[in-house]
Amino acid sequence: MKLSIKTTKLQEMLSKAIKGASNNKMIPITQMMKLELKNGTFTVVTTDATNYLYIREKNIEGEDFYVTVEVDTFSKLIARMNCETVTLELKNNSLEVVGNGTYHIALPLDENGALIKYPEPLLDLEGLSNLGTIKKDTVNTILNTVKPALAVTLEIPCYTGYYIGDRVVGTDTFKIASLNEKLFDTPKLLSPEIVNLLNVVTDEEINVLSKDNTIVFNTTNCIVYGKVMTDIADYQIDAINGLLDSSFTSYCKVTKDALLQLLDRLSLFVGAYDKNGVYLTFTENGLQVSSKASSGIELIPYETSENFKSFTCCIDIEMLKSQVSAQTSNVVTIYYGEPNAIKMVDDKITQVIALLEDSRA
Repeated sequence: MKLSIKTTKLQEMLSKAIKGASNNKMIPITQMMKLELKNGTFTVVTTDATNYLYIREKNIEGEDFYVTVEVDTFSKLIARMNCETVTLELKNNSLEVVGNGTYHIALPLDENGALIKYPEPLLDLEGLSNLGTIKKDTVNTILNTVKPALAVTLEIPCYTGYYIGDRVVGTDTFKIASLNEKLFDTPKLLSPEIVNLLNVVTDEEINVLSKDNTIVFNTTNCIVYGKVMTDIADYQIDAINGLLDSSFTSYCKVTKDALLQLLDRLSLFVGAYDKNGVYLTFTENGLQVSSKASSGIELIPYETSENFKSFTCCIDIEMLKSQVSAQTSNVVTIYYGEPNAIKMVDDKITQVIALLEDSRA
C-alpha cells in the first residue's frame, strides 16, 4: 500500500485533523489517527473517543491505503518537511515516510500483535435525517459570542453545552448569551467539543444530519460526527428565555473600546476581598465605573441615552469584560434599571449578566 501527496496539502489536512485528537493518555485511540485512501479520496480521522473529525481530499493518486498511526510523531514530522511531495508506504509493521529523507514510524499493535483497526462509527450517511444547513458565519458568531457564556465546571452539566433551537443559548447561570437565530426545529444540546470542531470547516454552508442521539455535520472536505448531550431536559430554557426577553425602561450606548480600556485599568484596583465586584453608576453625564473601595473611579460619556434614570448596581468585572469583549459592534448597548441583571444587545446577540449583592445597601 502506497500513496503520494503534495506536502502542503498533507500539512493543511493534518493541521485541521489534529484538533480532533484529545491525546488522552488514558484512552489510546485518542492519540492515534487513521490515514486512508479509498477510490481516490484520502481521509484523515481523529477522535476524542466521543466525537470524530474526518478531513478529506479527493483526486489523490495511489493504491488503496489504510493505516493507524500515532498523531504526535507523524503530524510533527510532516509539519517539519519542506519537500514538494510526501510518499507513504506500509512496510511490515511500520509506516515509511519519504520526503526530505526516509523515516520509519512504528505502528501501534493490538493485543494479538496485529495492526490497530480504527473505530468506524460513521460507515455512511444513509439513514440520517436532514436537519438543514448552518452557515459558517453563524458558527463563527456562536464561537465568538455565545461560547464565553458557557459553564466550564460540572455542577450542572447541561450548562456546559449549547442549547440550539429557536435561538442558540449559552449560560453558566450567572451570565447568558444568545444568538437570536433559529437553527433546528427540534432543540438539540451540543457539547462545546463538537461545536469547536466546526471551526475547521471552510465551506460557507454545513449540512446537518441526525439520527437518535447521533449528529453529523457534513461539508465537501470535512465531516464532524458526534453525539448530542442527553440532559437537555435539565436545561431551564423557559426561565432563560424569560430573562433574555425581559424589558428594561432605560438604556444607554457607550463605545466598546473605551469601556474595555476602562475595565482593564480599573481591574488593577479590584482587591482580593472585592469578589471581582465593581459599581456601575448610570449618571446624567455618562457611565461611571468604580472599585468597591473607590480607589479607582472613571466615567465615560454616553453615545446615546434613552429614558435616563439614576441607577447604581454591583457587577462582576471579569464577567462584564468577557461579555463586552464578545460583542462584534463598536458600540455597546446596555439596558439597566432592574435589580437582578443588566442586558446588552448587539444586533442578533443578547447578553444578560446577573448583578452582585450591593454590600453598601
